[in-house]
Amino acid sequence: MPFIEVIDRDATEEMRELATSAMTEALCEAFKIKPEIVTCYYFSAPNYSYGHASKFGRNAETFRMFIKVHAFPRPQQAKNDAAKTMTEAIERAYGVGSENIIIYFCDREPTDAFHAGAPAA
Repeated sequence: MPFIEVIDRDATEEMRELATSAMTEALCEAFKIKPEIVTCYYFSAPNYSYGHASKFGRNAETFRMFIKVHAFPRPQQAKNDAAKTMTEAIERAYGVGSENIIIYFCDREPTDAFHAGAPAA
């Protein structure tokens, strides 16, 4: 914990490798954690799996990348810092504008996390 989920489209292995490194670094700096506990998962959304502003697939004007950070609760300023540097990391890795990068923090209580079947807390 934490886990970062990224929904992207047309990503190369190199894009994801750069994103993994930069997002992990950004999160570790903001949350004061070690990289050994950060995991990134990538999911691709082909054009037939996306709609925005009531338009679907190829007709959707833009593809908005969606990133969810599942982590134990952190102060708001730490999330602000993480979102800023993670957005910059995604911009560099994927070459997309920040207006198309959405990051949600999904706080999880330590009592809600289990590793190898045992509570994390």
